[in-house]
Amino acid sequence: MLQVAIDKDVCVACGACVLAGPDVFDQNDDGQAMLIVEPQESLREQILDSIDACPVQALSLVEPARVAD
Repeated sequence: MLQVAIDKDVCVACGACVLAGPDVFDQNDDGQAMLIVEPQESLREQILDSIDACPVQALSLVEPARVAD
């Protein structure tokens, strides 16, 4: 499972994440980014597009730690 971090202190409510990832993001009543689904691997491309589209870098993808064999 993927984990997406949203820095609400940085988000400027521009909506770029919603345009780039409409299956993943929406905006709350204040216009700030919010997740609308639990991020799955199948949504990785939309998540990465949203991260790239954010003008203030308020979004980040937290990769799970890999255990060495």
